[in-house]
Amino acid sequence: MTRLHKRLVLAAGLGVFLDGYDLVIIGIAMIFIHRQWHPSHVESSMLGSAALAGALIGALSAGRIADRFGRKVIYVIDLITFFASALMCALAWNIGVLIAFRLLLGIGVGADYPLSATYLAEFSPRKSRGAAITLMFGLWSIGAITAGFTGLALWQIGPSNWRWMLGLGALPAILVIWLRRDLPESPRWYLRRGNVAAAAAVVKRLRPSISQAQLDEILAHEHNRIITPAPSWTILFSRELIRATLLACLPWFIMDLVGYYLTIYQPTILKHLGFVGVWDRILGSTVLSFSFLIGFVPLVLLVDRIGRIVPQIIGFLGSGLCLVVVGAIAGTAASNGGKFTPAMVAVAFGCMLFSTACNSFGPGNTTYMIPAEVYPTSVRATGHGFATAFSRFGAVISTFFLPLLELHIPKPLFFDLLGGLSLLAAWLTWQFRIDSRQKPLAQE
Repeated sequence: MTRLHKRLVLAAGLGVFLDGYDLVIIGIAMIFIHRQWHPSHVESSMLGSAALAGALIGALSAGRIADRFGRKVIYVIDLITFFASALMCALAWNIGVLIAFRLLLGIGVGADYPLSATYLAEFSPRKSRGAAITLMFGLWSIGAITAGFTGLALWQIGPSNWRWMLGLGALPAILVIWLRRDLPESPRWYLRRGNVAAAAAVVKRLRPSISQAQLDEILAHEHNRIITPAPSWTILFSRELIRATLLACLPWFIMDLVGYYLTIYQPTILKHLGFVGVWDRILGSTVLSFSFLIGFVPLVLLVDRIGRIVPQIIGFLGSGLCLVVVGAIAGTAASNGGKFTPAMVAVAFGCMLFSTACNSFGPGNTTYMIPAEVYPTSVRATGHGFATAFSRFGAVISTFFLPLLELHIPKPLFFDLLGGLSLLAAWLTWQFRIDSRQKPLAQE
């Protein structure tokens, strides 16, 4: 891991930081948007899901563009889109306009997902590739924590507090744009285009001490593994890659289906679990964001030794069982006239903490990592983009339909449903498992 590698991790990770910030801050901002504009249940669901719908569009298109025209083509443009959209969200004059700007912001975030993962995977040494991608994606947690503190700091400054909350997301985007301004193109992509000289220049920049003989040997070995012409995106569903596609898509779909609801609507969920005051709900949401670090740190240390599959299964199982327990507590409260005792509140919150930590140790990070490693270079960004878009479809269902569903079914059954889906995702991960730890990325 050279100095340039570390810059690559930071430049990619700060893009993910923006997603973490945006995902949590909108849940807090919605408390105050509701007070000012009084949106309907449908409008509220549209606001919660707009950025994720945009992310679906951005991820699906950006991956294919990156495989055809290079990783750097839109690696800065997507952040410029985010920057402009965040500012416009802060200036929105009604709920419809805010939803539209959130959709545009999501396109920038969604485009960044496959680009960052593919870019970093293709640059990282294979022995530390898992840790590098985990560290990069771990900045999502820092973004979520930052959002919590921002909400705590701004919640009492007046009716425009939500505008400041959303608009401040534009500031880190400036730093990311500056960090990415002169990053090199992926040498693997250059090799696919037959530009060996350009690939050699990038490798030399990464490792200045490499000898010419070593450089020629490496490039010849990688170039000989390439099959041209580049395949169609339909190869994702071929006999050779269908297992990788199922592994990349199905668990991530469920992770987003469950996880995005639990994250965006944290303040509302905490209200259902006995947190009455606005301050209590924002503080509880911030503490839950901190619990991401409980799972993230051990994953960084272990992911290149135990792989991606084991922590993903452990994470889904732990999170699912915790949600089932929360459902049981909600059922006890319902039988008691909807009243939560202090002990019930403490146990339910503890289960939510442990569920979040399990998610961070496993699927919250590994579902992002797996698509970057199981596809060949020719369709790596396309594959990751498709998996991201498929997961965002789950996120849209989560943030638009689940809040409406929650109005019509008992809370205990609702939490049991979320827990059961997590357990199903653990089984799917085992069923389609592929061990990619410390293995060379496929070129052909």
